[in-house]
Amino acid sequence: MFGAIGSGGMILLIVVALVIHKRGGGKLQPVKDHHVIYWGAALGLLAASAGTALAQIGTVSTSISQSISSQSGTVGPVGAGAVALILLLIGFGTKPAMAKDLIVGVALPGALSTAGGLLAVPVTVLGSLLHGIGA
Repeated sequence: MFGAIGSGGMILLIVVALVIHKRGGGKLQPVKDHHVIYWGAALGLLAASAGTALAQIGTVSTSISQSISSQSGTVGPVGAGAVALILLLIGFGTKPAMAKDLIVGVALPGALSTAGGLLAVPVTVLGSLLHGIGA
């Protein structure tokens, strides 16, 4: 329908849509305030197969997981499932904000897939769907 897009092309499309949204947008508004977390999650999923310039996007999840898990000495063991659920609560339990939603959205796919089990199912399904569209 649109020709070959590729994962890098889809990442650039999402970034442009987010920049347009932040600047006010025009008549076509693919991003609404509460949708930023979903677009961020798509960015995180696509970053896994992106080139080296865009692959750093995927490291957000690792950084957040390490910072939360490093608190194990203070509060006790913090597992990967807890990190994923904390990110879900922050993302959907608070008021929409562009920066917070984007960071949480990018980090969610990695945290959910690391948690495994039932939490990894949406990441697996949506990842396959996005890579199928972007191929």
